[in-house]
Amino acid sequence: MLWCINRRVRKLVRSFATLRQRIEGLSQRSRRVIGVGSILALPLMFVWSAFWQTTRVPNYLWGPVTFLFVLTTVCGALVLYWFVRDRANSNARLDERQSQLRDQAFVLSYEVLSAVVIATVVIVGVMVLGMERVVTLDGTVVTAIVICAGVLIPLLPVAALAWVEPDAPGEA
Repeated sequence: MLWCINRRVRKLVRSFATLRQRIEGLSQRSRRVIGVGSILALPLMFVWSAFWQTTRVPNYLWGPVTFLFVLTTVCGALVLYWFVRDRANSNARLDERQSQLRDQAFVLSYEVLSAVVIATVVIVGVMVLGMERVVTLDGTVVTAIVICAGVLIPLLPVAALAWVEPDAPGEA
């Protein structure tokens, strides 16, 4: 009985090691696709929910599509965090190249965040001042903003680091 458990544990450890090697060996293009998908999936889930409520799409279709958006964000975030590990932390001990990549990723993530904030302010400003429309934030919109900000702002530097990290050199 004990040998059977030991065998299963070894098999599980080997499968985790294989998964880790596959994640660490992801190409830059794959990491970029995972990063963009992870960041866009959660806001798209809220857009899908708002769109779904205005259509006659059957209820049984809403749940699976929403689940796929959430699953994309969660799985993508896990893969990115696993790839980056502790390199995105400001107190991590890194060599000079890794430190430069981390700093470059931080700059990129702040640029993306600044662009989103500025675009939002401009859009709201044009709607209110230029089109004289009233912008109301109900509980659903505020909830979507809070959840997206709470999940995506910490994910942004990790995704940016995975974005800028070059492919590992091929083995000779």
